[in-house]
Amino acid sequence: MRRLFASDVLVSGLNGLGAEIAKNLALAGVKSVTIHDVKNVEMWDLSGNFFLSEDDIGKNRAAACVAKLQELNNAVLISALTEELTMEHLSKFQAVVFTDIGLDKAYEFDDYCHNHQPPISFIKSEVCGLFGSVFCDFGPKFTVLDVDGEDPHTGIIASISNDNPALISCVDDERLEFQDGDLVVFSEVHGMTELNDGKPRKVKNARPFSFSIEEDTSNFGIYVKGGIVTQVKEPKVLCFKALRDAMTDPGEFLLSDFSKFERPPVLHLAFQALDKFKKDHGRCPAAGCEEDAQSFLKIAAAINEASADHKLDTIDEKLFRQFASGSRAVLNPMAAMFGGIVGQEVVKACSGKFHPLNQFFYFDSVESLPTYPLEPQDLKPSNSRYDAQVSVFGSKLQKKMEEANTFVVGSGALGCEFLKNLALMGVSCSSKGKLTITDDDIIEKSNLSRQFLFRDWNIGQAKSTVAATAANAINPGLHIDALQNRACPYTENVFHDTFWEGLDVVINALDNVNARMYMDMRCLYFQKPLLESGTLGAKCNTQMVIPHLTENYGASRDPPEKQAPMCTVHSFPHNIDHCLTWARSEFEGLLEKTPNEVNSFLSNPAQYAAAMRKAGDAQARELLERVSECLNKDRCSTFDDCISWARLKFEDYFSNRVKQLTFTFPEDAATSMGAPFWSAPKRFPRALQFSAADQSHLNFIMSASILRAESFGVAIPEWAKNTNEKASNLSSTSVDDVAVIEDLLAKLQEYAKRLPPGFQMKPIQFEKDDDTNFHMDLISGLANMRARNYSIPEVDKLKAKFIAGRIIPAIATSTAMATGLVCLELYKVMAGEHPVEDYRNTFANLALPLFSMAEPVPPKVMKHKETSWTVWDRWSVQGNLTLAELLQWFADKGLTAYSISCGTSLLYNNMFARHKDRLPKKVVDVAREVGKVDVPEYRRHLDIGVACEDEDENDVDIPLVSVYFR
Repeated sequence: MRRLFASDVLVSGLNGLGAEIAKNLALAGVKSVTIHDVKNVEMWDLSGNFFLSEDDIGKNRAAACVAKLQELNNAVLISALTEELTMEHLSKFQAVVFTDIGLDKAYEFDDYCHNHQPPISFIKSEVCGLFGSVFCDFGPKFTVLDVDGEDPHTGIIASISNDNPALISCVDDERLEFQDGDLVVFSEVHGMTELNDGKPRKVKNARPFSFSIEEDTSNFGIYVKGGIVTQVKEPKVLCFKALRDAMTDPGEFLLSDFSKFERPPVLHLAFQALDKFKKDHGRCPAAGCEEDAQSFLKIAAAINEASADHKLDTIDEKLFRQFASGSRAVLNPMAAMFGGIVGQEVVKACSGKFHPLNQFFYFDSVESLPTYPLEPQDLKPSNSRYDAQVSVFGSKLQKKMEEANTFVVGSGALGCEFLKNLALMGVSCSSKGKLTITDDDIIEKSNLSRQFLFRDWNIGQAKSTVAATAANAINPGLHIDALQNRACPYTENVFHDTFWEGLDVVINALDNVNARMYMDMRCLYFQKPLLESGTLGAKCNTQMVIPHLTENYGASRDPPEKQAPMCTVHSFPHNIDHCLTWARSEFEGLLEKTPNEVNSFLSNPAQYAAAMRKAGDAQARELLERVSECLNKDRCSTFDDCISWARLKFEDYFSNRVKQLTFTFPEDAATSMGAPFWSAPKRFPRALQFSAADQSHLNFIMSASILRAESFGVAIPEWAKNTNEKASNLSSTSVDDVAVIEDLLAKLQEYAKRLPPGFQMKPIQFEKDDDTNFHMDLISGLANMRARNYSIPEVDKLKAKFIAGRIIPAIATSTAMATGLVCLELYKVMAGEHPVEDYRNTFANLALPLFSMAEPVPPKVMKHKETSWTVWDRWSVQGNLTLAELLQWFADKGLTAYSISCGTSLLYNNMFARHKDRLPKKVVDVAREVGKVDVPEYRRHLDIGVACEDEDENDVDIPLVSVYFR
């Protein structure tokens, strides 16, 4: 980040792609972004550049963007350059990006940048309709400091052989991630201490729980116990070719879609042909123009003939015509996708983090074109802001998009990007269309690094409302309705059947699996297309859920994240994550849960006592102990009381508890099988002795004291936030014995009498984003002191915040790419009639970089006799049927319905004789009377689950059944 903050970047060409790149760089936080353009704004530009409006037509494109770009990040200096570029201009930058430049000028500028000392990183990128390209040249020798950005892999050693090569076995609680050729270092090895020399050793024969190293350990000491093995990440030096050389000898192209294995060399030729056409004609080929298409094909053929080493056997005439026809258009989804890719490449050039693209990347999405033929007159401009998009897709699809009824769920990072894209594309931008966006969250400061529709002055406001207003500013024609409701079962009165039935498409912009699963269930039920995406740092993925064509989101699930057992977290931690999990748990127990319990008792002592007596278990006793301590010996009336309490907690957590554990299980303790108790992954702990000379001890005492004072409503003196002098003047005392529940309840009644009238504690809810509230100070203090107990490497407050705050890494570049990819699929959904082969699911990792696209998986087909169905089907039964009539309906299909349920209520089962009395009753009446099912007036049908078997008494898994009783 320090290297990034010191970097000056030039972005030349403020078309839609240039605007996306500049936006991502401003959010990333480089030192300065200079935007350059000599062209003026045209109506055509409004379909791609979200900074521009109709008021900017006639102004210089760069000058028109400066003010809005500056709003994104006041820490980044934004300036415009409106004159022709010279070499002297380029010399001021660490990286330069060109989005609208001819090859001859690009050769000239790249030669200068390549040979400059130090080299200036050069990137050339273009978007031409549904085709895009990127070229990177970071100089003759570019050092990548971290190729993938992942944390170094580690393993806990279980044994090491005295052999050549040495075999290292690790504990089997986690699979090793080492690969052959990786370098590793050893530490904390007992016995074979020769390996603790810090020398990197190469891994070979890597297995899930073992590996060998190229080392003869025959004469080393015999392994006794312990040891950590850690991957060493070495810098990598890359040698880039200049553009002039790479154009004739491009090397290997980075692939994105393996169904288009032969496509990159074809597009390499197409972009060269376009450059020659523009040089000859001073413009791009016109959309749908046969004369221009023929001229373009002749140019391509001539260039191909002259390419001796890389000549194509044949030229795909249809593809080249599609390329030529849409070549002038900078489509927003393509600009968003390539803006993400190029933005990340600039960050790599400036920071040395992540592996650069080496060197060409080509991509197309011709599958996004409508399946019906496009006539030339359908592609003609009409002086509309959508002219560029119409030149590729035609006016018929444009009209369908404008009249679409769209539901966007979530208004965070993904949601902001989607709203911008949809506004530029014209989705729901007519009186017949409507875009509904919902999000129940408010804007926080930490959102501003990637949720680019929000500004400083929006902090505390509703995300959906602010985002909708910003999207309307991008395109005043957008017909948008912003709601603050969470999409969940409790809001189905808002998002009711009529709402869902009117939708054309649903776009998820969510950040959790549970919400995604719910939306997937609703889209399945109402048979609506769901466009799903997600990001994690530099990674992103997209999934298309198309009715009857693809499997649903819930059909395939990632395995749940492995969580450490509570006994490991509480008594046997062996990494900093365990320590931080424990620290977060203690924070919530001390400062949120216990004050809540105290307040519950004080509000209604009799009711509270009854609840505790009813529970009568160890958990109830523990709660009472905490409440009792809070109101008696741990009650704080002054700030000195709070310091005393914090000192006692230090002694309790980091000394007394550890002494008790090591007394129970000494260092030489053995299990019942005779094996050492303290064997890997367990680490033997050591008690800490409080020292006023240790700043970390004092930081813990003061942050704990301040938060304790806050929870008791005690005034915090100003000195407490600046000095730690009083924290060292108090000694430890012993802890009271545990009492039984009845005794504790009796004592609580007495303690309550001593409290001031109306006394209530203030529960403190963990808030990671306020650096002045001492929350992270306490959690990092708790975790690091515990880590010190167990000889685990400590972490700084930022790393502690990342882990304890459960922060999901998020950056603007991967978010932009994900939404661009989804919107390319949206064209297909809106046009309709596309086969499953045209759709694409994507996984990408901009750090590597890796792009992997594949067709979605079709839904599983189930059959019974002549009937077949998938998860998308729902059997509808018309009429207000009785249970007996419903059973007959199934019998007519050759099925025996032996059990019928509605929600969690069993309406009928043929095993129960008394259920026969229900057969003459209407299904909906049984649901109301027996199942207590609430059937609102707006509901016209009842959904039931039916268990069936065939004639051979084999269970048949049938779809959901809807009984339409109205």
